Amino acid sequence: MKNSGIFRKAVLTITTILIASCSSNNASQMKNLSSLSTKTQFQYANEKLPHKELQVIFQLTKDKIDVVDISAKKISRQALIKLLKQNEGKNIANGDTFIDCVVLTHTNRSKPCFTDAKKNIPENSVFHDSEVSGGMVLMTVLVPYIVVGAASDGDFYVNNKIDSDLLNRVGATIKSDIFITKNEIHDALTNNTVTTFNKNVKPYISLIDHDILIMAINNAQSIEKLESIKRLLSVDNYYGFVVKSPVVNQRNKPSTRGKIINKHKKGTLIISEKIEDGWVYNGEGWIYKKILLSRLADAQKAISYRENNVRLNQRYAGLVSGSSVASINKVLNNKEHLAGIPQDKINKLKAKRYALLDEADFTAAKQKNTIAEFDRYLEQHKNGAYREEAVLAKKAIFVGLESFDGYMSAFVLTKKRDFLTLAKNAIMESNENVSVTISLLDTYFDAQIKHKSAISQFAGLLDKINDVSISDYSKKLLTLSGINTSFRTDNYLDSIEYQYILRYFTPQLTVNYHHKYLNLDLTYPDINIRIKEDANCDFTETKNGVRNRGFLESLVTLNGDDKVSYTYDVFSCKLGQSELASVNELLRDLPYYADFSSSTLSKTWKATETTSSYTYSTATKRTSFSSQLADWKYTITCSGRPIFGPPSRTHSGLIKNSTHSDAYLMAQKAADELSCVELHGPEYFKTGYVDIEIQ
Repeated sequence: MKNSGIFRKAVLTITTILIASCSSNNASQMKNLSSLSTKTQFQYANEKLPHKELQVIFQLTKDKIDVVDISAKKISRQALIKLLKQNEGKNIANGDTFIDCVVLTHTNRSKPCFTDAKKNIPENSVFHDSEVSGGMVLMTVLVPYIVVGAASDGDFYVNNKIDSDLLNRVGATIKSDIFITKNEIHDALTNNTVTTFNKNVKPYISLIDHDILIMAINNAQSIEKLESIKRLLSVDNYYGFVVKSPVVNQRNKPSTRGKIINKHKKGTLIISEKIEDGWVYNGEGWIYKKILLSRLADAQKAISYRENNVRLNQRYAGLVSGSSVASINKVLNNKEHLAGIPQDKINKLKAKRYALLDEADFTAAKQKNTIAEFDRYLEQHKNGAYREEAVLAKKAIFVGLESFDGYMSAFVLTKKRDFLTLAKNAIMESNENVSVTISLLDTYFDAQIKHKSAISQFAGLLDKINDVSISDYSKKLLTLSGINTSFRTDNYLDSIEYQYILRYFTPQLTVNYHHKYLNLDLTYPDINIRIKEDANCDFTETKNGVRNRGFLESLVTLNGDDKVSYTYDVFSCKLGQSELASVNELLRDLPYYADFSSSTLSKTWKATETTSSYTYSTATKRTSFSSQLADWKYTITCSGRPIFGPPSRTHSGLIKNSTHSDAYLMAQKAADELSCVELHGPEYFKTGYVDIEIQ
């Protein structure tokens, strides 16, 4: 604090002390010491001060007390001496103002500001240094023969007699004023009204919490509010540094090599007495300036930044004051006026324009109330606020048609399956055939027809629809669940597949002859049907064969053999009379019967059935002595019962990497295990192995 700041003129009236003047023993009664109750005074007296020590300069008259200045810094001796000299010749009884100074502490004890300057104080001045007595104790220094104090009857006393209780209450009043005014300033800062104080608040600015001040700046909504905050701040009344790191060291000299004598936590206020080489001296030690935050500089920076934002916000508010699409377009098309406006605000403006367009287009669609208008709205406004309403409006129009197309359109819109039933009923309950939109009929099919059991119902629906037939849906019908591709000659013509789908198409017929049955393969455009009929087959002989194995076959089986040796039975087959009649009956109902010579079906055909096979390599087949390891082929003969019964049948096997004698024994074992009865039936028995030969 500069010395000139000590004697600033008080411009507000604070808590008053009424002291009656007296020139004799019958002085007037003291009316009131303070506007605060005694209870409230002592409540504040026991509150902790915002700083460890506060030096308070105050002025007294016979009826009030005003705080002139509050500082966490020590007042210079010269200033104190000047303060005392100002009091010379003053007479409080005549209404003169006295100035005094006291140090308030955290401990609720007081001490004189003049202690260090005591030797310079006139000898006839009065010192009073009292202990705590229930509240704040005030020490005061006054010029000769003038003592501020009063007894209970309100009389003034001179000749060094002072009422301690009165002084305690004066101290409590000062302290309560500090807390009240500080809170008033905080309240004024944190609301967004521009406050004009009725009292001089500058002496109290040093007590403001820095975080509260910065928050107030950042929350200010107007330039006027920021200007009112700026008027409170100056080098004289908002000084010091704030610790911004978690902990900072205080050293005994301005150097990192200095001894650490104290530590300060984040948020601690540092009052500088001097700054030297980037170090701050607080009266006790040195702290590195770069890790401190200048309260005034930080506040000024925050104000500057907030001013810029507020001005932009105000300009933006002016830009968006219009409520029409045209006015908003005018703003958005003016790049110069948009300069500096944050992108998020520009986006909000675009959103406002979209909202206006969205509402206008929906209103227009609702007025016309047509499907085309609602479709236009839905197409143009993918994120419109009225999309749900537009869909409901469309649905209402569709349902109002009470037609297949209307109900199906409602289904497409809402996916509610109730509309499928209503769509079907609209056709079935009609007294005449109807016309429908094929795409909507396709939608009905995809939604309702899932299994072949639904084909007959769908066919009935198609019977009442113009220009459409079941054959138009044959491809889709053949993909339904439950569709069969294999039949017997006696059930194909009665099947759903044939009755509703395939009867309208001419297939290609291929006859395939097999052992024990005959296949009629019908090839349709979208499906292949196989119809089976049993055949009567008689065994004629057993044959052996050899074929070459391809590379891929050997690779798949992980077998390097290049040959396959196999045994197969040959049969003579033909259709019985009843089976032949069944086939002919089927063919007569198929559209190609006239072109098919059924006489071929009465002929006998030969069929084969493989009974055994094995693979081998030609590289290992060679003449061998009986002791040589080799691959051996054995053949087992099964004869028919009785002697002149069915012809004999054979089957073969392969024994690998064995001697001749071992192979012989193994072949005998195989003959026992592979029973002729199991392979060929009860009419056969084993006669032994015919041959064993090297492969």
